[in-house]
Amino acid sequence: MSELPRSDVVILGGLQTPGRAVVKGFGSPRMWDKRKGYGTSGATLVYTGDDLSKGSIVVTIWTGDQYEAWLSFAGQVLVKPPKGARPKALPIEYPTINAPPISITAVVVEDVTPFEQDEQGEWTCEIKLEQYRAPMPALGKPNGAIPPAKKTTPTAQDAADVEIQKLMKQFGDELAK
Repeated sequence: MSELPRSDVVILGGLQTPGRAVVKGFGSPRMWDKRKGYGTSGATLVYTGDDLSKGSIVVTIWTGDQYEAWLSFAGQVLVKPPKGARPKALPIEYPTINAPPISITAVVVEDVTPFEQDEQGEWTCEIKLEQYRAPMPALGKPNGAIPPAKKTTPTAQDAADVEIQKLMKQFGDELAK
């Protein structure tokens, strides 16, 4: 039997989080368009693709060495992009969010909270993240089928043509008298 990977660290932007990391959130949200008809009960659901997932990493440190490692980590991974520069997504490695059905491989930083100390002397902060994924077409069709319009084959004469011919004959007969 193979061993499970470590779950108390996260690799974010190629660097390991210092101390202990706990991942929260991150699901596999799906988007649905609810289509209702006027005066009807119920609706048709149309799958419109996967939504972007949100979650966070709660980092806990308790030694001075871990704080030094945090300063290095934050200075390389969590810095805001310079003005005018385009921000980049960060690769993320963590066993439960890299595996299906979640399959998140890149995130952007939404927020970083300051450290707070608890009664045991541990310092905790939260890195709030949102999944990054380039858009791709994913529109699904409704589950129920609408029957196609019945195609009629054109005939040489339709009912209107027959009626016109009958009236023309009557008119011609009356003129001949």
